[in-house]
Amino acid sequence: FWHKFLYDLGAVNYKEPFLRLQNVGVITAKDGKKMSKRYGNVVNPDDIVEAYGADTLRVYEMFMGPFDQTVAWSSESIIGARRFLEKAWRAQNKLIDSKSGGNTEKLLHRTIKKISEDIEGFRFNTAISQLMIFTNAMDEHKELSREVYEAFIKILAPFAPHISEELWERLGHKTSIHLEKWPEYNPELIKEEVYELVIQINGKVRDRVKVAVDLSEEDLREFVLKQPRIKEWLAGKDPKKVIVVPGRLVNIVI
Repeated sequence: FWHKFLYDLGAVNYKEPFLRLQNVGVITAKDGKKMSKRYGNVVNPDDIVEAYGADTLRVYEMFMGPFDQTVAWSSESIIGARRFLEKAWRAQNKLIDSKSGGNTEKLLHRTIKKISEDIEGFRFNTAISQLMIFTNAMDEHKELSREVYEAFIKILAPFAPHISEELWERLGHKTSIHLEKWPEYNPELIKEEVYELVIQINGKVRDRVKVAVDLSEEDLREFVLKQPRIKEWLAGKDPKKVIVVPGRLVNIVI
């Protein structure tokens, strides 16, 4: 109403206040019914906040499933979101003043790319899943680059604003993390070094192997023909043709 009023006055130059309609999915309770006061099956969010914290509730709600689909509430599963945030918190104890993030740097840049795209597409559940993957990677390391960790907190902030703000302050920053610029990913660092090559014999998949992305077609032919499982399938026969589709598959015709 107010937007239409402002449009009529000429204060804004577009008719509709929203660019698109994004419907929200339904949350169901244990009984399978839509969670509603009418059915008396609602969960009081204040109770969840008191037990686990507001950020845990936010993260769990977004992680439950696709934004626009029906999902089932589970009070037992919410502990997973809590443990994820606890890992993110503990990682601050591993920080070193290093510009190189080691094994976590490439994963960080892939994470930034995916989360940036997922937020635009309202895929919050898969964004949090990627954050969990990165947090598990941090948890496996004894030391962690401060630069990498700070970038991680920035992309965590939209999902867990309170814990992110506190972590940011503990790292010595005087301004809010929510005023920080969104991190950009380095295209060079998100390139995969290996990929899964599908090996077919007469069009049927017989094996899958990891190979380096920079192998030439000739190297791929030689590599595939040396694989033990492929040798068994060939049973001493010479291939009539070896078809190589770089980055995808090798098909051996016998």
